[in-house]
Order: sequence, then C-alpha cells, then structure tokens
Amino acid sequence: MDEPLRPLRVVLVDDHPTVRAGTRTLLEPEGFVVVGEAACARTAVVVAAHQHPDLLMLDMRLESGSALDAIPDLLSAAPGVRILVQSMYAEPALVRAALSAGASGYLLKSTPVAELIAAARTVATGGKYVQPSLGVGLAHAVRQEKELPLRERQVLGLLADGHTNREVAKRLAVSVRTVESVRAALRARLGLATRADLVAYARRHHSAQV
Repeated sequence: MDEPLRPLRVVLVDDHPTVRAGTRTLLEPEGFVVVGEAACARTAVVVAAHQHPDLLMLDMRLESGSALDAIPDLLSAAPGVRILVQSMYAEPALVRAALSAGASGYLLKSTPVAELIAAARTVATGGKYVQPSLGVGLAHAVRQEKELPLRERQVLGLLADGHTNREVAKRLAVSVRTVESVRAALRARLGLATRADLVAYARRHHSAQV
C-alpha cells in the first residue's frame, strides 16, 4: 500500500496579515501546511531557518523594503527551500531580477486560485514557474536591456557598485541632475516602480563599465 504524500511545508511572507490568512485558507485544503508566517524579511530569515519549509511564498514589496535583497539570505538560512515571489507588479525587469536572485517562481497577486495552487505545488516540488502572461514581456525586456544607451549602462554599473548620485556624476563628469534624469529614464524603460528597485536590479545584472 502506498504511503500518503506528506503535506508540503510553507512559510508565508507578507506584511498584510489578511493576505497571509487568505493564502493560508487557499493552500491548506490542497495538501499544504503553513508552518510559519512573517511580515518582514528579517523575521522571515529566522522562521525559515527554524522551520526548513519546502516553499516560501514571498511578497515582492514589504514595508522593510524590496524582497529582492532578502532572497539570498533566505536561501542561505534554509538550504533547499524554494521561493515563489508574489507581486502586484508585472514589470519584466522585476521578474528577471527575482529569478536571478534565486527565486524559482514569480506570480501576480491577481492570479486565479487554481493557478496559484498549481504554481505553489510546481515550485515546492522542485520546478520553476513564471506566470505565462509575463513571458513575452520578460523576453522583450532582455532584448531592450541589450539596447540600452552607453550612458544608461554606465549609470547602472555604478549603481551596482553602490555609488550615490553625486559619486556617479563625478565619475562620469556630468551634473547630478543629469544622473537623476538617467535614473528616471532607466526606471521608465525597464518598468521599475521605485529607486530601490532600480538599485536592486543594477546589483543583480551589472558591474561598472567606466
């Protein structure tokens, strides 16, 4: 007689308690057990290290900041954990940055319940999942990035190395206002919502080229 499959262990990371409660309600009848919750990245690292879940469902936008920088710490705290990012944002650059940081899936919060369950199961059991509607945009973003003007590539590279606007301006011999304009253009071109997203994206994909 076959042994029953064990429940898939999940940690939910979202700064809205009602969202965590709703996700728990959806998952638990489908063969998952929520073994922990967290409202910020720091707490999530502690919970993941203690619980060693199969899956960590991570909100892209936490009050403590972008989740992108937390992904490596979470993977280190719980070796073998798989991360499914949930987000309100469909920007291809964010999808790419999340996957490059180590996430195994990316899903919009507006996703139908059946797809959410399927994505969670796919990622928890070792697969990868990117919402199909995001695929075309992701491919377009990769092509678009390859065509970035030299000045924008230079600014991305310096941001990746941790330079401030003033330091970037000095290195490139331009005004701070020019650097701010380039950063705004990059955010618009790459579909990134905030300055923090741009810096996190730069760190994942670029090094200084000046």
